[in-house]
Amino acid sequence: MSGSGRGRRSVTKRGRRPEREASQSGTNLAAWIDALTAVPMGEVTEDQILQWVEGPLRRFLPFERFLGGYGRLSGGRIRMRSLVTSGHHPDFVAGLEDAFDLALRGCFAWWVQNRAAFILDPADPPDFATARELEEIKRFSLGAVAAHGVVDPFASAGTYISFSGVAVGDPIQTRASLNLVAPVLHTLFLATEQVARSPIDLARLTNRQRQLVDLALMGLPDKTIASRLGISEHTVGNHFRGIYERLGITRRSQLIAALK
Repeated sequence: MSGSGRGRRSVTKRGRRPEREASQSGTNLAAWIDALTAVPMGEVTEDQILQWVEGPLRRFLPFERFLGGYGRLSGGRIRMRSLVTSGHHPDFVAGLEDAFDLALRGCFAWWVQNRAAFILDPADPPDFATARELEEIKRFSLGAVAAHGVVDPFASAGTYISFSGVAVGDPIQTRASLNLVAPVLHTLFLATEQVARSPIDLARLTNRQRQLVDLALMGLPDKTIASRLGISEHTVGNHFRGIYERLGITRRSQLIAALK
């Protein structure tokens, strides 16, 4: 998504009205219906997602830059499986981590806990925004950021989306728009080739076994895993042997390669 072609919403001066009423009347339902009609179907690619975001969606929710990602959450750590950005500076994109601790991103942590849309206006930032996040906004001239997403609690996975350079005059309308957009983008990310189901089915594992898998994906050796879980290295080894048997593999390298 380029920085050009930024949407502008005309405002008719009819006197001041309550914020809720103004928000409802300001929602462009016709543009939303057009956007829904244009949603790509079938086996979706990331390019198709961007084409939809930059075209029909932008006419419904004007913005300057887009970021969308699908990933897994476990033990307070996020591991991204698919990340799509457009319009952002290359240095911003290069600084995005494939995996990070939730505590390092206050806005992301707040969203995971509350599952609600939010707006980060650098002129009046929320209490949960970290200094790092505010510095990024300033350094890359992102303007106000509106974000939301969908979390699947059964899979410990979900989609996170953010739109930079949004208008801040009607936060209720913006959050309402995000509530409509988030599930659609979540469905599109699930349909991409990048987030197709892994040949390894983690649903066959117990919660304890999934915990060990997450720690292994962080590159931790058995000794460190044992220390974190308060069990012996021998028990860790037994757990992994059970994991391999359930998943039909023989080595940890196979497990990590399949889930990366």
